[in-house]
Amino acid sequence: MRKTAAYVKGLLLGLALLTAQPYHPPAHGATLLPNGMQTFLDGDGKPVAGGCVYFYTPGTTNPKDTYADPASATANTNPVQLNAAGQAVIYGVGSYRQVVTKAGTTVGNPCSPPGTQVWDQLTADTSSSVIIYAGASAGTPDAITVTAPSFTGADGQVINYISTNTNTAAATLNPSGFGAIQIMRDGATGPGALTGGELVATNAVSVIYDATAGVFHILSPITWPNTSGVPVGTVIDVAGFTAPTNYAFAYGQAVSRASFSSLLSTLTLGQNGSITSGSPTITGLSDTTQLGYGMPVESTGIPAGATILSCTTTTCTMSANATTTRSGTMTFFAYGNGDGSTTFNLPDYRGVSTVGRDSLGGTAANIAQVSTTISTTNASTSATVGSAAGLAIGMYVQSTNVPPNTTITAISGTTVTLSLAATATAGGTAARFSPYVEAQALGVRAGAMVKAQLTSELGQHNHSVFFNDPGHTHSISPSTGGMNVIRGDSGGGSFTFAGGGFGAVIVTATASATTGGTVRDASGGGGTANQTATAGSSNPLLVYNPQRTVNKAIRLTP
Repeated sequence: MRKTAAYVKGLLLGLALLTAQPYHPPAHGATLLPNGMQTFLDGDGKPVAGGCVYFYTPGTTNPKDTYADPASATANTNPVQLNAAGQAVIYGVGSYRQVVTKAGTTVGNPCSPPGTQVWDQLTADTSSSVIIYAGASAGTPDAITVTAPSFTGADGQVINYISTNTNTAAATLNPSGFGAIQIMRDGATGPGALTGGELVATNAVSVIYDATAGVFHILSPITWPNTSGVPVGTVIDVAGFTAPTNYAFAYGQAVSRASFSSLLSTLTLGQNGSITSGSPTITGLSDTTQLGYGMPVESTGIPAGATILSCTTTTCTMSANATTTRSGTMTFFAYGNGDGSTTFNLPDYRGVSTVGRDSLGGTAANIAQVSTTISTTNASTSATVGSAAGLAIGMYVQSTNVPPNTTITAISGTTVTLSLAATATAGGTAARFSPYVEAQALGVRAGAMVKAQLTSELGQHNHSVFFNDPGHTHSISPSTGGMNVIRGDSGGGSFTFAGGGFGAVIVTATASATTGGTVRDASGGGGTANQTATAGSSNPLLVYNPQRTVNKAIRLTP
């Protein structure tokens, strides 16, 4: 009984003690704490007693403050003098260049001058290796600033912030004066610059720093519009009034090479080639099937504004001579190279429809061009083709011995007249004829809304003509001192003389006749000079097919 009472008494006492203590649930899992006081050791593992620790901005000799408390309320001296055990309390913000020396020989001031250097290294506060919350952003929509003093530029650092504005184009982020760093958005073809609308006002944004490329990559938002993997450079018809997100209407405008690097890569072709100073020829190209007349080309040693005149399977001739002799990457622009350095052009689809290149897949379909042979004579505009089937006046000629931009001006059987004289005498050379200056090249434009027909372009046809011969009469009178003309009856037979006998009787005779004239289709014959009837007019012929207009848009970014 006594034991039971004692047990109950002890239990009640224990409950009373328990209820008297406040309960503190754990807020989170515990972690190891770093030493509250740092100890500096020399190369032998001994404390740097009374040593000196200098702090600078990384890469400079500009002093940078450290603090004696985590609130950064009390600044340390710079250098920080260590105690006899080589210790000190040092708090910092961001990254530092840290120089540690042993104590000097000056009594009472061992850091002036300092002793032997122990190390000269970079360091950073411990928060620099974790996620940094920077609060609300400032700056402008496309030049964003945040307060993140612990950002050091270390690879993999993450900054989270609340976006104050919505970006309208490519954007940069500057953490606490570190410098403006471009923000990139990752896609199926790699990172690309922002185009507008990715960083929405009041949304949370998370970026990670890529020290190798020197850029921030967006970690969030991750719910931007689904593009279904549509590649950069894809052109679509848009029935609406505005271009979709990440697209732009294509009307030949110049855009930034830096902001749209993925599209620049898509709309250009880079190939290794060789140039020689004073020569317009690029040699050693691996694939020229999509290159053609008028395409801009850029490389070191190629003058600004140079374009392609013509290409063979491994070479291209430029409109200007190279200024140096070298080998390297030659960059060809399908739709224009902008200002030649910072911009490039989008395709111009105003008022035109699109067709596939005639040699897609490497084999000519001969739908947008005619393939045959041509025989030329040097300095002559007259040439003979293997077949004239499908040829038309105005078609461009692509052949080795024919100058660039040459067209057909006349056709007679298999003889054609060229707008420019041939550059060599050769027979049976491969040739291609097309309304396109080069039907196999990318980005070539052809066609017109109207066409003024030439007489030589008209098909064979007949005209109804009328030739009226009304007939006429002749009056015959005797000439002076001459013989009298006696008219007999119209039926022939015997003659009856006027006056009843043979005498000098003057008779006036008349008769009708036709000429037997013939209508001809060529000059010749006697009579009045040939007359040519004028028919038709000089009004151009409308050649437009039934169509409906839409907006053409090109995908700019992943």
